[in-house]
Amino acid sequence: MKNQITTAPITASSDNDVEFVDSPGAFRRFCLRRTYLYELERQGLIHGVSLRKKGALKGKKLWVVASIRAYLAEQMENRGAG
Repeated sequence: MKNQITTAPITASSDNDVEFVDSPGAFRRFCLRRTYLYELERQGLIHGVSLRKKGALKGKKLWVVASIRAYLAEQMENRGAG
């Protein structure tokens, strides 16, 4: 037999199904830095949640991916209206 090459079937990435990302994840997906994410949240343009154990000083901030996507989509729609 000649060189028989097989390839694994292509599967969809589960990365597109995430609902929440941390700040590094938001940067990898959307190139938005932590400071800008906090500013957008302060303005009510995106949503996030802080996870922290009772009495702990530090916790984990997670960003709602759907809200970031909605914000970016809105920016694209409003792009020509300036």
